[in-house]
Amino acid sequence: MLISVSRLLGPLLLVVGLAGCLSETDQARVGNTGSSGGGGLSPSETEMPLRVKSQQTATGHAARVEQVVIPAFDGTDLALTVYFPELDAGEATPLLLHSHGFGGNRAATLDFDEAQQTSEIGVDTLQVAYNEKEPIAGRAGWYVISYDQRGHGDTGGNVTILDPDFEGKDLKTILDWAEANLPNLGYRSKAGTLNPVVGTIGRSYGGAFQLIGSGLDPRIDAMVPNGTWYDLRYSLNPGGVPKTTYLNGLVAGGLQSNRGRYDPFLFEGLAQANTTGVVSEEIAKRLGSQGSVSYCDLSANLPRGMNLKSDVPAFFIQGATDVLFNLNEAIQNFECYRKVNADAKLLFVKYGHLLNALGVQQDPNMALEGTGAKYAFNESLIWLKTTRNTCPAANWDAETGRCVIPLKNMMFQFLAQHLVGGRQSRSADYLGFDPVPLPEIASVLEDSRNDPTAVEVKSNSSNRPKLEGVRAASAFTAPTQVAAGVAGLFSGLTSTQAAQLAQPVYVELNNANLPGCFVGTPKATVKVEPVGPASPEAPIVYVGLGLKRADGTQTVLHDQITPLKGYGEKAIELPGISVQLLEGDSLTLTIQGYNPVFVSSFNRLPVPVTVSASVALPNQVQDPTGFCTL
Repeated sequence: MLISVSRLLGPLLLVVGLAGCLSETDQARVGNTGSSGGGGLSPSETEMPLRVKSQQTATGHAARVEQVVIPAFDGTDLALTVYFPELDAGEATPLLLHSHGFGGNRAATLDFDEAQQTSEIGVDTLQVAYNEKEPIAGRAGWYVISYDQRGHGDTGGNVTILDPDFEGKDLKTILDWAEANLPNLGYRSKAGTLNPVVGTIGRSYGGAFQLIGSGLDPRIDAMVPNGTWYDLRYSLNPGGVPKTTYLNGLVAGGLQSNRGRYDPFLFEGLAQANTTGVVSEEIAKRLGSQGSVSYCDLSANLPRGMNLKSDVPAFFIQGATDVLFNLNEAIQNFECYRKVNADAKLLFVKYGHLLNALGVQQDPNMALEGTGAKYAFNESLIWLKTTRNTCPAANWDAETGRCVIPLKNMMFQFLAQHLVGGRQSRSADYLGFDPVPLPEIASVLEDSRNDPTAVEVKSNSSNRPKLEGVRAASAFTAPTQVAAGVAGLFSGLTSTQAAQLAQPVYVELNNANLPGCFVGTPKATVKVEPVGPASPEAPIVYVGLGLKRADGTQTVLHDQITPLKGYGEKAIELPGISVQLLEGDSLTLTIQGYNPVFVSSFNRLPVPVTVSASVALPNQVQDPTGFCTL
């Protein structure tokens, strides 16, 4: 079926950019620095122009949109929407492959008003790549394919949570189809072999397909995984405590959107989580094979044809308040990829998977009101602290002293750098906006603003930014008594009026009032001890960090906590943080006996315990403007 692209024309939200070209040093840091081979391109290869595979078949075509169904390896129907840009004979262009979040479906049209687009971050980047809505004269549009994952939308089969043996093979089938059916698809020599030029983009489930895909298929050249996981065992069952709010919500919601098309192991795991509170080792092991941990963890047995490489340039974007996939997962993904590709990027934003619908987290639409941003999973504008002379006048916000950059521009520029290469990808004539320097690590700080400050993270000790390492641990806090179980039912998150029944306990730390910017993963040693005789039921408590401002207000930092199950002393990682502390501000230890993120994971009878902890906070970071030096 053909869809007229004239309907794709319409008003476009004002695009703003950051002036200044990338430095030659930044441009040189492209390609594979590891030895494992595969997806990475050398700097010289990246600068090579794209060419079609066959001049005889690359006859060009008018812009059109096709809905396509192709057979998977096992005969399952795979549903694709394919966007053919307007191309001249012999004109080569990349392919940008997109997929959706869990319970969603493909972008079957790009005909939407960007100001109202709220569901899928990255779809606005598809508009930019396709180049038909408000075409940029200086470049051809890219091919775009958006597809329904197995068990979603119009694709058949059952959901297996991106199993390499199923969804992984589906991706390879789609790339095979693209090579055979996109006549002007661009190719480039990669390690002496002619390969199609392919980028990927998507969020959540649509971020994870990229990580699985890059481990299975060397045709992926650059990717932008947004708000996704490193290890599903940590995401859904941290410390052996099932994250039942999301488990129940994802499966229950999918009964409508996915029509209940799940592999039986998902129903089995859900039943285990809600009845016994323990997910079997077999199911946990399977979940562990379905993320980048499968080939980033050198101690793991690589599942079903995965290669230990991941040398594809990747731009990871993650939300600090994401209570499904927290910052730690992005840090682990980033560190894995950076080891084998020097041009990995990491951006921390504020929002992600939230529970605002349950009234226990702030609604981002309200928080971003008046900032000019829309809520599309993550905020759509990045308020970068930079110097005035590097920001065009139209983009400079004088009130905040920030340069306001659309996130879609950052994502598209990253992809263009690695897919198109050459000076054209650093040209405003090609991009359609002034190119922006893409920091290796940038972070939106929690600073009590609706339009919070983003800074480029610099290392204190070397030229390369680091998020590893913590400063000296605090002294152990005095034992604090809490009731683990139903007696702690009204403790939870604290960022909304609906959560005022929440009563987390805030405990002062003796090393947590140093002003500055703190970005990274805190670590803690936590002791859980019985009050009186030990309970036969292992106690479950929830610990995290609180933020106490100079005016005395206190919140659970980023709404993030970690469950601990059982008695004794344990060394753990707390959820990652990205926060600016001013004079008089401090971080605290938070302790709860119940948390709504784990709605049915709590002690059925009250279990009184005492909790004490020693906390090691991330090292203070610097930024080039001195914003973080107080």
